[in-house]
Amino acid sequence: MSVNMPCIEVGTVGGGTVLAPQQGVLEMLGVKGAHPSHPGQNAQQLARVIASAVMAGELSLMAALAAGHLIRAHMAHNRSQTNTPAASAPPTPAPRSPVKLNAQLPASGDEGGSTPPGTVTATGPLTPSSSTSSLMSRT
Repeated sequence: MSVNMPCIEVGTVGGGTVLAPQQGVLEMLGVKGAHPSHPGQNAQQLARVIASAVMAGELSLMAALAAGHLIRAHMAHNRSQTNTPAASAPPTPAPRSPVKLNAQLPASGDEGGSTPPGTVTATGPLTPSSSTSSLMSRT
């Protein structure tokens, strides 16, 4: 098993490391401040600690899934379908009467201008807009 975190940014000097809680944790891990002889080594060690914690969490999750503990825990702690409380807000009400649209396409051969006002007429095949086609033509 491995974990890959190619862009983890950590620091042991400056920024929030001057705050007491952060200093305490960095000191507990043995990476507070700059390394005396190898600059950046403390930050690399902190990144390894974080990646190790991520890997331990993933391993724990996989073990819980494999053993069935995760499902049992969710069922026991009120995350089952039967124990899910009802929604707190009522659903959006539906319209009281069906909505009617007055738009209709003319029958084939009805291009003579005899369509009533408000009727949608087909004028040809649908094509992408010029802004969409310009996006597709970039190289």
